[in-house]
Amino acid sequence: MTTISSPSSGLDKRPAAADIRTNLRSSRSQAPASPHTPQQSRQTYSLYTGSSSPGSSFRHEEDAVILEIGSRWLRGGFEGSSTPTCVVGFGPEEARRVGDYRGWMRNPNQAVQKGKITPVNAENWLEKYELWRKDIRGLDIGLFEDRLERAVRELYNKYLLTDAGSSRLVLVLPSIVPHALLSSLLSTIFHRWKYPSITLLPSPAMAAVGAGVRSALVIDIGWEETTVTALYEYREIQSKRSTRAMKLLMQRFGKFLTQIVRHEEHSTTDNDDTITVSVDLCEDILARFAWCRTGTESQRQSESQVTEASDRASLLDDDDNGVSRVESGQPSLVSLPLPVGDEMSSIDVSFLKLSEPVEQALFAGPADQRDWDDDDTPLDILVYNTLLALSPDVRGTCMSRITFTGGGSNIPGIRRRIIEDVDSLVKTRQWRPARGKVLDKGLKNNKPNMDEQHLKTVAGESTADIPLRISDKIPDSSFIDERFQQTGKDSEAHIQGVSRQVDSLGSWAGASLVTSLKIKGLVEVDREKFLQHGLSGASREYNMNTVMDRRSAYGPGMARSGGDRSSWTLGEWA
Repeated sequence: MTTISSPSSGLDKRPAAADIRTNLRSSRSQAPASPHTPQQSRQTYSLYTGSSSPGSSFRHEEDAVILEIGSRWLRGGFEGSSTPTCVVGFGPEEARRVGDYRGWMRNPNQAVQKGKITPVNAENWLEKYELWRKDIRGLDIGLFEDRLERAVRELYNKYLLTDAGSSRLVLVLPSIVPHALLSSLLSTIFHRWKYPSITLLPSPAMAAVGAGVRSALVIDIGWEETTVTALYEYREIQSKRSTRAMKLLMQRFGKFLTQIVRHEEHSTTDNDDTITVSVDLCEDILARFAWCRTGTESQRQSESQVTEASDRASLLDDDDNGVSRVESGQPSLVSLPLPVGDEMSSIDVSFLKLSEPVEQALFAGPADQRDWDDDDTPLDILVYNTLLALSPDVRGTCMSRITFTGGGSNIPGIRRRIIEDVDSLVKTRQWRPARGKVLDKGLKNNKPNMDEQHLKTVAGESTADIPLRISDKIPDSSFIDERFQQTGKDSEAHIQGVSRQVDSLGSWAGASLVTSLKIKGLVEVDREKFLQHGLSGASREYNMNTVMDRRSAYGPGMARSGGDRSSWTLGEWA
């Protein structure tokens, strides 16, 4: 039996007109104005991991913040990025207080121009541009803490745009830091912000991670000193230092520019220890025009002779363009903007002469070895002495993975110069630790006689005694080497014993990679324990599992299953 519904029942199911208008009003009030951004979060992926991009507003709050603290710069950013988000300096302009307008005030009775300052001693010329130095005698610790706090606040509020203390903090520091500075650094961060813990990572090991190698010879041409560190499986086994670095180069370059200005002004001042050029102008000219000579020693001596001849040569004026040109056979000229008198002027300087400050500051120039101090070793000798102190197998591994880092490594020609000079030292001195003119002369004179005596001894022996001696001719290959070459796994030869450069992304990028892998650091400074005991609470003898974890990319101490964390240690900074 079929049931037929009445028309009134169908009308009851239809929505009323008032309900339709109400629904339309509510949908219009809830819908955002067009065009609009979708409400679902868009996730972008960084270079190393699948986490969100540091520059995105949808970044995860657990992403660690990495700070690399140097003498002049503070680099900061989030983990997973290949480059830091910002670089903050410590110059006098960054140290101005609110309402300090002295940088824009001009006295009409006194001519003040950019690039010219009153004569300043070379030792005190760069004090206002340094955050800290290794010699902490006379260093104001309170001022160090205030400048550091201001730089970190500026980094968070202006560039990172996140709350300080909300995420994990990783500090990249040199291997040797005075304990007074390290204690002041950690106490400043723990008292100003509520970080639960701070991870410390050494900059040489992070530079090796940024280069993609486990063993390397890291040459850090930094601000105050140059450090040559030998790493084997991410462990520092040898480190040597020299004061020949960018600070000494800046002082030499400032004196060089001051002499040019005084020569143009026809000044009769004999004080060579004062500088009349501003730090900003000197650093700009150094970054653009400084370069390092390469080639053999004879070629460098000929270049220096040409440089001296160019200083005495006369310049000829071109008839068509009025541009200065040099006589045939003379080097090219470079125009430098320097303050002469009350105005800036362009001064023509020989391009070869711009390499002399680099030669004198980093390679000691024509100075004799007896004039060097223990901490004043040229860079090529420093690298050679570091390799000489290593065992043969470690030396062969490290010298084929030379990594340059630091601001001084960007000078054109300096990397090639260091490697060529080290190869030349190896050919002349070999790997003999003994030194001296008498020894070198005796080895040179007695070597042919020793060879002749050895040949006569071998020829005069009977045939019965010859099999008892070690064969003088060593075969080039054996059946064991051939078997290894035939296997597919070990077909690629291990590069060893050859000087070779490996490029690195830097210490900050290496720390970013290590942090993004969620590897626990060897030095984990806990907030509560540090505030109770300070650096004295660190344990020198720590019980740590030395079994290598395959998931770890930074040694046994970085393994996830490593050791007891109830007591913390300073590791390399102890």
